[in-house]
Amino acid sequence: MDDRVDVGVLGATGAVGQRLIQHLEDHPWFRLAEVCGSEASVGKTLAERIGAGADRFSSATGGLELQALDGPWTSSILLSALPSEAAQKSEVQLAEAGHLVVSNASSHRMGELVPLLIPEVNGHHLDLVAHQPWKGALVTNPNCAAVGLVVALAPLHETFGIESVVTTSFQAISGAGLPGPPASSLVDNVIPFIGGEEHKLTCEPQKILGTVTPEGVEPAAFPVSASCTRVPVLDGHLLAVSVALTGKPSVEDVTAACKEYRGSDACRDLPSAPEHVLQVLAAEDRPQPRLDRDLGQGMTVSVGRIRPCEVLDSKFFVLSHNLVRGAAGAALLNAELCHAQGVLGSG
Repeated sequence: MDDRVDVGVLGATGAVGQRLIQHLEDHPWFRLAEVCGSEASVGKTLAERIGAGADRFSSATGGLELQALDGPWTSSILLSALPSEAAQKSEVQLAEAGHLVVSNASSHRMGELVPLLIPEVNGHHLDLVAHQPWKGALVTNPNCAAVGLVVALAPLHETFGIESVVTTSFQAISGAGLPGPPASSLVDNVIPFIGGEEHKLTCEPQKILGTVTPEGVEPAAFPVSASCTRVPVLDGHLLAVSVALTGKPSVEDVTAACKEYRGSDACRDLPSAPEHVLQVLAAEDRPQPRLDRDLGQGMTVSVGRIRPCEVLDSKFFVLSHNLVRGAAGAALLNAELCHAQGVLGSG
């Protein structure tokens, strides 16, 4: 008898939705039961809509019929990979209807009572759900570049205290979704602008590392200055980070804090949690997207080249897999945390 919890995927045919479906194949806790795509996809099977890429899925998964977003859903958990515009209205409606909506979209991340979760870092923010006004619940995961930044900052904020951060991101093509930017714009080129990304990097870290209050989250006080670029890399967001830390700790102390960081004990037994949420790489030319994005099956964040900063205190590079730790894997891990802590929708 299959006693797994039924889940649905919203936006199943996009880059993040397809990754979510891959991660749900043979998941020990969840069973993919329902999917939706665009209005034009309604009535088609997932395999018909995706085409050649459908051979990554089982026949049962490929045979799922795409339903309408506003149709009836029976799954208690809905994993959302919707575009932000569609998510703005639909996710709240589905939470009101009693579903647990676990969203990758940016629409509700900064809502006062909406947890913006990285389970290893701020899983206790799930307490906010008890104050939400809906029959169900809504939780979110961060921006795909912010995830790596925050995982690297977490031990430094916890151990020393952060005063300010300056970062430049080098973001992969897949972060733009499907079909992505035209090849002609990226070959022999770097694009020094990604719409909306810099704003997310300047406000999401403070919420994630903030303190839960009865009114919501009191953000951490440090400012973040961010510059975001698109580079000709398939997967993996790399960030150069400089940080000012209280007490001006040594490079050795900063490195030790990162090496010793394990994150919350609440994540130890979650199926998608990696053995190491943060891994320090010693080689002077690491991390690299091609070599290190798949650490921990894409769920481990890597940091390297920790060294003194001539302007602030310390600087380093940090890398995370944008479609796994930064999107599909992040949403699934959030759903697992909700399940483990008894936060479920009624379906």
